[in-house]
Amino acid sequence: MIDNGCARNACPAKTVRERSNTPHSHLYTGVVPMEATNLQPLSLSLDQASGELRVRFNPAAGMPPPDRTGIRQELSSKGWGSFYFDDKAVIEFIGACRTAAEPLEMTIGARRDGEFALKVSEDMLTAWLTLVPACGGEAVTQSELSDALRAEGIVYGIRHDEIKAAFAAGQCERLAIACGEPVVEGEPTRFETLYDRAEDPPPAEDLDRIKYTDFCHILLVQTGDALMRRIPPVPGKNGTNIKGHPLLPQPTPNIAFLNDLKGAALDQKDPNLLIATSGGQPALAGNGVTVNPVIEVLDVDLGTGSIEFDGTLRVGGDVKAGLRIKVTGDVVVNGTVEAAEIVAGGNVAVRNGIVGHLDSRSGAQALPDTTTRIFCEGVVQALFMENAHIEAGKSIVIERSARQCELLAREEIVVGKEGRNGHIVGGSAQATNRIATGTLGTTTGIKTQLQVGLDPYLEKQIAEKDAEFKRRCDELDRVIKLMTFLKQNPKKGEGGIAEKAEATRRQLLAMIDTLTAELKSLRARLELAEQAQVEAAVAVCYGVEVRIAQQVWQAREDGGRTVIQLKGGKMAVSR
Repeated sequence: MIDNGCARNACPAKTVRERSNTPHSHLYTGVVPMEATNLQPLSLSLDQASGELRVRFNPAAGMPPPDRTGIRQELSSKGWGSFYFDDKAVIEFIGACRTAAEPLEMTIGARRDGEFALKVSEDMLTAWLTLVPACGGEAVTQSELSDALRAEGIVYGIRHDEIKAAFAAGQCERLAIACGEPVVEGEPTRFETLYDRAEDPPPAEDLDRIKYTDFCHILLVQTGDALMRRIPPVPGKNGTNIKGHPLLPQPTPNIAFLNDLKGAALDQKDPNLLIATSGGQPALAGNGVTVNPVIEVLDVDLGTGSIEFDGTLRVGGDVKAGLRIKVTGDVVVNGTVEAAEIVAGGNVAVRNGIVGHLDSRSGAQALPDTTTRIFCEGVVQALFMENAHIEAGKSIVIERSARQCELLAREEIVVGKEGRNGHIVGGSAQATNRIATGTLGTTTGIKTQLQVGLDPYLEKQIAEKDAEFKRRCDELDRVIKLMTFLKQNPKKGEGGIAEKAEATRRQLLAMIDTLTAELKSLRARLELAEQAQVEAAVAVCYGVEVRIAQQVWQAREDGGRTVIQLKGGKMAVSR
């Protein structure tokens, strides 16, 4: 190990300054000769030209071979202790002296000047300094380093404090003494999808009340849902290399959403947010998202879960029991609907049948809650229906039969093609204008109830309006009592309280007048009996009951073709 700190490490790629080994004139004059007497066992000499330090051992003196300590002491005594000392050569020399029979001489060190080297990175952003201390020679000065930096054109980011500390220490290894400012690249436009984020789980206390079938496992969005966020680009920042040259970042283009995206548009309040303009199934379309309002699934089962969205649903197979569908458009089922619930803003069309559950309890008349229930604003169509509750805003059309069903239609119910060859057995059917089929009831006398001439939804609307009318009257009564109290206690009505009570009274009176007019109009539409009728193109069986307005007709026996309607306010039966 070199204890004087003058060992040479591998020099950097570029050596900027390396001194010669010419001796200092004020330290050395001429050549330092070997000791004059050859009887001296150990002698040292310095070659002033090359700076080499040589040692000579003469075994003839009768002295034991020298050791490392003795050699170092001899060097120090001659003023050469700071020179470069080659430990490996010294050890080799000492070993050779032990067996030498003749005088032995070897180079064991040298006088060396200080050196430094600069290395510059390929990107011209960093310059490193390696500083090697002098060993008996002349040290490197900071001015020499400054000259070298200028020669290399390094003028930016020079770290003067680090340079000063390195020269104070006398050495350094690959020290960064100049650092440029790197380019900060900009961030390009990004598009982040939002519709596929998981929803928050329901509260733990609700888990016991939630059915697995209530969850929808199809990725759907509703009108107004966030689809994609556009994150604008962030411009980059210029840099400067150590030669003072500017460095420019890559350009960051400003990319917009795609135009004319089906079912999607920009949020009016946030131009960087894309929202759904219709319900349906979202699909990524480059820098945007489209929404298909018509969803197609193979079956509605546990794999899909219940489905709710704004749009139309097409089912290639069946709708399984226990599932629920709620859409604003149509529902088209290519297979069968089991004991499920369907709510549609349009029509419901079932290619095969609708099969629900019959209440198995003894004496039960109504259908159970677990049976098939369909509610739509348009027309319900099916091949046949069994044990189903169906409500249609327009009509119910059944190609073959309806057995033990509850049917309600605002316009008409038709069972059988053009009202022929169809069959209504058991249950109930209500329509405003017409009920038409081939056969009503069955020869076994199953009770079958039909009603026409009354809008089946008007009674519900009238009941709701009546309840609201009563609620507003109760509110008006409380306001009048308050006003009476304020009149008797004028101070209580200060601060605008009395005026506010009077304004509320007037508002409630206006509401009551509006409700009175609406109730009058609804009741006027309640009876449409003269235009309503029930038609059985083939037969009417015992057990059939027909109600038109307030009139009731019952089939006492089986009969053939029958048309039932009101004439002059009385029930008329034509066969």
